[in-house]
Amino acid sequence: MVKKESVFIETYGCQMNEYDSDRIINALNASPTNVPENADIIIINTCAIREKADHKAVSAVGRYNKLKKNNPELIVGMSGCVAQLYGKKLLKDMPYLDFVLGPRGIPKISKIIKDIRSENNNRPIETSMDVQDVFDITPYHKKDKVAGFVSIQQGCNKKCAYCIVPTTRGSEINRPIDEIISESKYLVESGAKEITYIGQTVNSWKHNKLRFPSLLDNLQEIDGLERIRFTTSFPKDINQNMINSMKNNHKVCKQLHLPVQSGSNKILREMSRTYSIEWYKQRIEMLRGLIPDIALSTDIIIGFGSESEKDFEETMDLINLIEFDTVYSFKYSVRPGTPGEKMEYHVPDDKASKRLSILQQRQKEITFKKNCDNLGTIKEVLVEGYSKQNKNDLYGRTTHNKVVNIKNLDDSNIGKLINVKITEATQNSLIGEQV
Repeated sequence: MVKKESVFIETYGCQMNEYDSDRIINALNASPTNVPENADIIIINTCAIREKADHKAVSAVGRYNKLKKNNPELIVGMSGCVAQLYGKKLLKDMPYLDFVLGPRGIPKISKIIKDIRSENNNRPIETSMDVQDVFDITPYHKKDKVAGFVSIQQGCNKKCAYCIVPTTRGSEINRPIDEIISESKYLVESGAKEITYIGQTVNSWKHNKLRFPSLLDNLQEIDGLERIRFTTSFPKDINQNMINSMKNNHKVCKQLHLPVQSGSNKILREMSRTYSIEWYKQRIEMLRGLIPDIALSTDIIIGFGSESEKDFEETMDLINLIEFDTVYSFKYSVRPGTPGEKMEYHVPDDKASKRLSILQQRQKEITFKKNCDNLGTIKEVLVEGYSKQNKNDLYGRTTHNKVVNIKNLDDSNIGKLINVKITEATQNSLIGEQV
């Protein structure tokens, strides 16, 4: 019997990248390890959404140069968006790097490793966007995980001025519904109780005459699937049918991530976001009108384009008006090949940092207040495993995606939906006991 090769993957970025890392392990039919020194293959799976993220990924590769010197048989490769973005340059600048693999090339990873093993000095690069089998995915799920991910979409057609995704992941390709359902059933049979469906603009998914609400309705019929989440949604693709589906589908969690990026119409136009703040507010009103307790999160980019103090104040006004449960906020980072790179005006870094700090401090106050609003209430929680805060406690999440640390609970409850009374609230989580 041939021993499986051991693979160590260091993953940066979003849930899509986490999902891709699992795909790589499965496609290689390899044994994952958390110890790079024990690995036969090391892969850095990268994110290029911000300059800081791609610098971290490139630095990570250099850390494994010493291991490569001590073990010439070790294969070190880079996958993901940074690999797609820089391609041949990475191989030129890093002689210890054995291969470069873009996101759409993952189905070819096994062949790439075989080629490296069989050919001297062969350093493959796979960054073609012309990949016919982009969804050639062998289902994968860790047996002890209660929650899983399923990709329903690759790439994006929105072409926002700040965003590098169309460059690194290509144009939008939607996965056929039968494949989505098949993989979902596999995950459920493997122990998943909750599945998050992921795509760059997940609610724009379509297949033949079906649209996203129909997909949600079909997923609801899967036996054993307790909860459905999805991310990331695009505001312009929110419509009445989708909201109705969220309201009426008892498995869809009452939580939505809806990136707004800015509270200023001027900046939204510069970003090419194709909607106005008035449009966005109207969609929030529609959502809260039909689902009053829906939890909302968003993304905010600070310092894009010609953002003035007035533009920033309008963003703060939006934050105060809507009171998101969570805001993921970042300083704008110029990305190569995007329309934003060609803009003549950029907000000074110190000014952007100050604005970001103001926004984040205000959002901390809002998030803590919203967490405190849960005190004394009883929430249905899907128990996922041992708490990171206290190894003696378990944790899970509510339908609103609030993390709850649960005291005095036996681990036989992992994977179950239980009722928990909330007794404490912190900045980032809730604490409670089973009732």
